Amino acid sequence: MSNKRRKPSAWPNIISLSSVMFMLGLLGFSIVGFQGLSEHLMESSSIDLYFIDGSTEAQVRKIEQSLLKEPWIKTTKFISPKDGVKEMSEKYDPEFLSYAESIALPLSLEIYPKSDYANIQFIDRESKHLRTFPLVEDVIYQRNWVESMTMNVHRLQIGFAAAAIISLLIAIALIQSATRLSIFANRFLIKSMQLVGATNKFIVRPYVMTFVRHSLIAMPIAMGLLLIIFYGLPYIFQDFAIINDFTKHIGVAALFVICISVSIFGLILAVFGSWLSTRRYLRTKIENLY
Repeated sequence: MSNKRRKPSAWPNIISLSSVMFMLGLLGFSIVGFQGLSEHLMESSSIDLYFIDGSTEAQVRKIEQSLLKEPWIKTTKFISPKDGVKEMSEKYDPEFLSYAESIALPLSLEIYPKSDYANIQFIDRESKHLRTFPLVEDVIYQRNWVESMTMNVHRLQIGFAAAAIISLLIAIALIQSATRLSIFANRFLIKSMQLVGATNKFIVRPYVMTFVRHSLIAMPIAMGLLLIIFYGLPYIFQDFAIINDFTKHIGVAALFVICISVSIFGLILAVFGSWLSTRRYLRTKIENLY
């Protein structure tokens, strides 16, 4: 009665590759989501123009039309005295309404810059330029808020860059670990192949192709987990609703690009990692793997 050697299970490799793609996808979703969220916050900060008494809506509208031609302006909003009273009463205190009705609020114009231009140096320069416009009495914007947001965006970029490097190192380590386990399981076969004169290229090729097949299985697993976390949990559990704050800034095109990029990059990483790891271990004595 012959004892057949059990074929090593493919699931450890598939789970490792799924973990790699999941981490890469998590990083990709976070980068795109937080980038969209930061752009939204930066573009929600306005530069407020206040006009002198006696200015008419037609004059302000004319200035508004000329400003909309500027490449750095995303949109504008005209604020009449009535709208100004309503906004200020809602923003500060309902009792403010009785006081505001007794004074004449000036006409104003809110300017919302594009996120690429929403930095403190550019806004400072444009604010000085806007003060030279006719009929403009004052220009006000939240300088501290813009400065704080710019600094936080830079910190996030540095943090994501560090996370990308760490994720890449972890991914390579997982692939190397899975490759080593696979080599260990086939150490006698590899030794026999080397003894009969098989080249390293001939030995490496099956391992690389195995990782390619395992990667194709790992792709839908990783993508499915990501979609469940980012789009399923917020609708099932109310406690995860905060995830919607940045997933709503990820469009369908961006979602498609993330999934395709992670799949391709994960496949390339699996091929490169398995090839590199296998060649590395083949250069060592097989006895060291026992």
